[in-house]
Amino acid sequence: MESLPDGASGWRRRPAFLKGVVTLTGAAVMAVEFGAERLLAPFFGNSELVWGLLIGFVLLALSLGYQWGGRLADRRPGTGPLGLLVLAAGVWTALLPLAAEPLLAATAAGLLTTPAAVVVGALVGVVLLFVPPVLALGTVSPYAVRLALARVDDSGRTAGSLYAWATFGSLLGTFLPVFWTIPTFGVRATLWAGAAALILLGLLLIGRPGAVVVLLVPLLAPRLGTPVLKPVPGLVTEVETPYQFAEVYRLPGGGMALSVNDAAGIQSVWLPGRLTHLYYDAFLTLPFRFPPDRPVTALVLGMAAGTIPTLFLRDVDPARPKGPVETVGVEIDPALTALGRRYFHLVPAAGQVVHADARVYLESTRRRFDIIVVDAYSNEIYIPFTLTTREFFRLVARHLTADGLVALNVNALSPRSALLQDLERTLGSVFPHVAVTRAPGAYNYLLVASARPLAPPDPRTLPAFLRATARGLAAGWHAPRPGPGLVFTDDHAPVDTLTDQMILSQLQVRLGSPDTIP
Repeated sequence: MESLPDGASGWRRRPAFLKGVVTLTGAAVMAVEFGAERLLAPFFGNSELVWGLLIGFVLLALSLGYQWGGRLADRRPGTGPLGLLVLAAGVWTALLPLAAEPLLAATAAGLLTTPAAVVVGALVGVVLLFVPPVLALGTVSPYAVRLALARVDDSGRTAGSLYAWATFGSLLGTFLPVFWTIPTFGVRATLWAGAAALILLGLLLIGRPGAVVVLLVPLLAPRLGTPVLKPVPGLVTEVETPYQFAEVYRLPGGGMALSVNDAAGIQSVWLPGRLTHLYYDAFLTLPFRFPPDRPVTALVLGMAAGTIPTLFLRDVDPARPKGPVETVGVEIDPALTALGRRYFHLVPAAGQVVHADARVYLESTRRRFDIIVVDAYSNEIYIPFTLTTREFFRLVARHLTADGLVALNVNALSPRSALLQDLERTLGSVFPHVAVTRAPGAYNYLLVASARPLAPPDPRTLPAFLRATARGLAAGWHAPRPGPGLVFTDDHAPVDTLTDQMILSQLQVRLGSPDTIP
């Protein structure tokens, strides 16, 4: 076979070095993908819709990279052109954290008041930010195969070995960011470390050691970037956790709020007054359904920073001195609990805190509760499907006292929303008594189910500060009649799809479509 015409040293075409090249670039692809998800999440959430767009464009970029890389390798089979591609991918990756905040913020401007931002913003953000480096990295594997081939009769073995190492690199690029670098150092540091490695590799392939000054780009990037990933008015702190991106910010007029993965919704709130004027107020009426001299046990699945336990302790217990609420709060993310203790007045007296998956906790405990509140969301409006199925509600029923009840906050655009009606139907397949009503806040509905008959809250039995809330709940209180249709099961619970349909319907309304809102 004829010698390759780029004049590079032979060691750059040795199989061992090329295996290292494809391993590192394979890892970089996955690091960029996970980094992209973390950069997008504060602006547009991390729903299946966003993940689908992200994965789809990454796969499209890789497929185009494979094709173009193979053609380019045949035309210019040398390490120099390959090095330029890797170098370009590294520089672009180094600039991603710097470009993400202003570009994504501009994309989302004016749209964050509606979930339509997920569709438009994620699409534009993915295309503009994350396709180019993945496209360049996709050219590496076919290029490496071309450089490594010495004989036709071992081409299959050579190609198979290199693609195996590239896949191994993808595994490293999956595990290291998810379990170590992002939780420990953050998404910016993860991307900049990957960028530095790509730039160094590109310089080695090019054979231009004097160009090492380019490495200063990722090293200087922390000083050039914004101090926070997504600034919001009144921002106090931001935290990247293994589960999500969280921001704590001050509210006008006092109080604190927690937003997870986007700043369009509130996952926890603390206000100096008694009422939040959000759906949390509806949960405060539940303990008053029980005799005033009877202590009430409550389980909160999806506690976040502890709004509900804190309100039970601060506002409900003084009105029930002989029947206080004993609360267990289950939260999968310990970082949110830490924020609750620091900023949201979550104190030990508010109840026991358990860090676990909500359903896993129910499977592992034998305790029974008078009230089980389900308020877990993966971001602003997406309920984990495992907390919506008939099997889950059967598990909940086994952990309720004889007169206990389960209460859910559901985001829906109208009483006709398919998600709300499917949840009504699913609850009805387990509990003989179900009720639904509008809750305080935009698009919030309260679903309540029990083995005993349910009546709307009686304002006369409540303290004065809750009577207006009770009147609002009672005004819309009714037994749902969703009719025949889907009952969510562990095998089939398209919760994310139904939520996406609501999002898309909002987009249609924004664009002037006459289609009916589901």
